[in-house]
Amino acid sequence: MPEFSIDRSWLDEVVREVVKQVLETVMELEREVFLAEEGGTKNGYYERGLVTKPGPVRLRVPREREGRFHTALFAPYQRRTEDLEALALAMYAAGISTRKVGEVLGHLLGETYSASTISRMAEEVLPRLEAFRKRPLRQRYAFVYLDALFVKVFREGEGVATEAAYLALGITEEGHREVLGFWLLPTESGTGWGDLLLELKERGVEEVLLFVTDELSGMETAIKRVYPRAHWQLCTVHKVRSTLRRVRKKDQEAVLRDLVSVVRASDRSEALRALEVFKGRWADKYPQVVAGWVQHSAALLRFFEYPKALQPVIKSTNLLERMIKEVKRATKTRDNTFPAPDAVLKVIYCVAEGYEARFQGRKLRGFQQAEDELRAIFDLRYPRA
Repeated sequence: MPEFSIDRSWLDEVVREVVKQVLETVMELEREVFLAEEGGTKNGYYERGLVTKPGPVRLRVPREREGRFHTALFAPYQRRTEDLEALALAMYAAGISTRKVGEVLGHLLGETYSASTISRMAEEVLPRLEAFRKRPLRQRYAFVYLDALFVKVFREGEGVATEAAYLALGITEEGHREVLGFWLLPTESGTGWGDLLLELKERGVEEVLLFVTDELSGMETAIKRVYPRAHWQLCTVHKVRSTLRRVRKKDQEAVLRDLVSVVRASDRSEALRALEVFKGRWADKYPQVVAGWVQHSAALLRFFEYPKALQPVIKSTNLLERMIKEVKRATKTRDNTFPAPDAVLKVIYCVAEGYEARFQGRKLRGFQQAEDELRAIFDLRYPRA
């Protein structure tokens, strides 16, 4: 029987092309997300090399006109993905099994990593995770976003249960993002958030201008109990979505137009006039829906009391939602079930660490124009002795 052999050079060329296409696609998506969040314009590409097991590849790396965008796939000027632990944990956080992580590292870096090796790497995250969750925080944050997602967790002797993963994102007075904490509790409640806010205070957070949350019962009470001088902004996106679910399909488009007039008004007076129009048009047909907007109008329109440049990012929890979506992607890959509570926290930690690294040194959009106004609000709300 004649021997059959594979042309290894042809196979390596195919693998290199696949690696090139995947990496360039990811970088393109990264740039799209960056431009959507931070603004700016595309500025073509530049070429750089990356060493892989099948051989070197030439990549077209996207650029942004002001040079603020950098892909998270590799550090600028790095020529080989050498930080194996970080790479392995990033794939683990994305929901890839430990066996698959080992295979991918083997293809990219020319080494074989067993599932047990990757598992040990993940276990070594725990001390860093705990240090991250207990680290001292700043005294002052301009804005704090609070939200939760639900995950299925297996607990020994109890089986699988749906639990709430709480997340808190802070924006410093200089405009930088910090993940303040994440916790796993049986369910989401105002009481639960109150206890977690006390923990943030114990870790050093004394002064907050504004909390941005969804419409959870007891949330405003919990905030005022711990931070009586802070304001509460009810997420307008959550409120609009919940409203549309409570009106008939044939009315949804017209109701949405009226609500957009409220939340996109140029100032508070215009928003209140638009709210009166909404009330007059729909109060008879949807009395409870309209009453909910009127009752919470102060919290829904609180963003008008802050600098105009920052209003788009404080009228909703979208900043935190982007991070939550990353956690959900990992959850979905794991068929929505985690083998233990620690597994949930490890994934959130990996996502949080990557989130902070991605935005390190970058101010939130609008802060450059709003610094003086924010400082005046802080001085008025929290006067120094």
